[in-house]
Amino acid sequence: MGNSPGHQALEQLTGQASLPDFNALLHLSFSFMNKQLLIFTLLGGASTIAQAQSAISAGTISLGGNIGYSRNTHYSEFNNGYNTYTDETANSEFRFSPSVGYFIADNLAIGLGLGYSAQSSKITRTGPGRNSPDPLDASTTFSVGPYAEYYKMLSDQFGLTGRLGVGYQRTFQPYYSGSSANIVVEAKGNGFYAGFAPGVVFFPIPKFGISASIGGLYYSRVSTTRSNDAEGVSSHSSGFGARFGIDQLMFGGTFFPGR
Repeated sequence: MGNSPGHQALEQLTGQASLPDFNALLHLSFSFMNKQLLIFTLLGGASTIAQAQSAISAGTISLGGNIGYSRNTHYSEFNNGYNTYTDETANSEFRFSPSVGYFIADNLAIGLGLGYSAQSSKITRTGPGRNSPDPLDASTTFSVGPYAEYYKMLSDQFGLTGRLGVGYQRTFQPYYSGSSANIVVEAKGNGFYAGFAPGVVFFPIPKFGISASIGGLYYSRVSTTRSNDAEGVSSHSSGFGARFGIDQLMFGGTFFPGR
């Protein structure tokens, strides 16, 4: 049986009213999804490009070094009611550490580092019957050993670094004998060291980075032989700790010829 005229008119009315609304909604949904997919594609591509630009690629060679200097002064004064006595001790330290490295993976380098440091002190004493001792030669440390360093780039130009190093060290330290200010004892030692130093790096151009650090963790073991020392001719010492502070501040520059 056929539909009544009224029923046919109702179907035509509802079909014409509902079908275009559904097609429009479907078109808007696909349009929104396509726009989101385009945005995510662009963001993903930009992130990949940024990572590629900021990474230091495997196979890159690095040539660099760090340098630091610190100075501090300790002053004391005493008055016994008749005279004033003063003591002033000025300590200074110079540090220099060149290195050469090779990136075995993106942002990860291994290499060889050298280290040299020199510490000197000057004591000045004033007051009746007091003399200042002659300055001693600088205490020095020379080190050489391999290292591994990782770069965590936060942007194309700025990143964090962490360097782990181990190696051999040789030390020299002169000091006055406790029994006489005229006898100089020379302590010569050798041993090994290990250390970890975090830092920051800034790349003004891709091939050159400027770095800074303020200390780190260390372990040291040294066997020492002394001359003119009545207390003994040899000793062993070891130490582990953390050294952070302005007096440990070092700046560096590294050239990346293949970057």
